[in-house]
Amino acid sequence: MTGREKAEGKERVSRILRFRDYRWDSVEPKTYKDPDSRWSNVIRHGLMGADTDAAFHVRYFEVWPGGYTTHERHRHEHVVVAIRGSGEVRLENKWEPIGFGDVVYVSPNAPHQFRAAGDEPFGFLCIVDAERDRPVPI
Repeated sequence: MTGREKAEGKERVSRILRFRDYRWDSVEPKTYKDPDSRWSNVIRHGLMGADTDAAFHVRYFEVWPGGYTTHERHRHEHVVVAIRGSGEVRLENKWEPIGFGDVVYVSPNAPHQFRAAGDEPFGFLCIVDAERDRPVPI
């Protein structure tokens, strides 16, 4: 059963999360992943999905200057929308600059990684299926 099929059988409650200074009311930043040497200076905010029965999750990641996410791959696809600062994305083995409003589609099994590129945090929204496989570090 997919996340969407599972979510259709449950009640959902509409709501608004208020945004101010790259933070949302009642959403606490968390560690990006378990401590690991494969990433540095990243926090995440679970905005929608993890605490509901939605078929998708919306998360905000913030990569601080000098920071980077894990270089990884997984079977699920996802979309990233840059909303703060500037960064770079490694798709396959090529780095590309990305900035405010740029949208990145990460296809299934595509090796990828994000890093900050500048003196301010690089922030992006990530939209992904609620039910998904675990990433595999490269």
